[in-house]
Amino acid sequence: MEILVAVMAGFAVAAVTAPVGISGAVLLLPVQLSALGMHGPAVSATNLLYNVVATPLGLSRLARSARGHGAEMLVASAAAVPCAVAGAAVRVTWLSDPALFRGLLAVLMLAMGARLLAVRRARASAPPPTGAGGARPAHGGRALLALAAGGAALFGAAVGIGGGSLLSPLLIGAAGWLTSRAAVVALTTTLATSVVGLTAYAVFDRIGFGAAPAAPDWGVGLALGLGGALGSLVGIGFSRRLGEQPLRFLLGALVTATGVVYLAGLLP
Repeated sequence: MEILVAVMAGFAVAAVTAPVGISGAVLLLPVQLSALGMHGPAVSATNLLYNVVATPLGLSRLARSARGHGAEMLVASAAAVPCAVAGAAVRVTWLSDPALFRGLLAVLMLAMGARLLAVRRARASAPPPTGAGGARPAHGGRALLALAAGGAALFGAAVGIGGGSLLSPLLIGAAGWLTSRAAVVALTTTLATSVVGLTAYAVFDRIGFGAAPAAPDWGVGLALGLGGALGSLVGIGFSRRLGEQPLRFLLGALVTATGVVYLAGLLP
């Protein structure tokens, strides 16, 4: 029953989140904490395992329809690698306190939800993607992207959401990127963060560094990932008919509502 719930949850959230560059892990944390009764840093590690399984199919499909962003994907991935290790170390030490972790999760979800709800559809007159037509991204743009991707990876690995859910709204709302462009870079960051972060959690658990358990629940993580892989393909295909704005609004509302519930649960 636990595995079935995990597959269904992974499918449902990925179908809504993948089209806008978010893996869905942010909405799977409440499933693990509440429905499945998991605890400790293993929750974050299991979420990263979900990303590792669920993200590649959706990313490959997005990459085929949003070419010309190879340099941006490489910059974001390179910045994410060391920050993912640091984020995992923070989770097994400072963020091992359950109340502190839930508080940070609530704040992140509220901020993310507000940003998604505030983002408007990018206009057709928006500038073309950096790097398209043979142009190379400006040095200043690469530096800002690396800073944003590194910060997203740090928090993403610590919380267990991969980073794309933080990076995508930032690129769309603050930098004015088209959703298709932001999605492929954000999911690339999520995959890099998740692979490295998952490895770090497994190593920390093996050597006894920080709070335990830190290794993922492999059965639940793989089940979540299987459902997510299928859901991401369905969601990306469906988004081409529905459009981006309704999906962003739905996702923003879900994330905000979940953040409010967690924040209310921490209040006396």
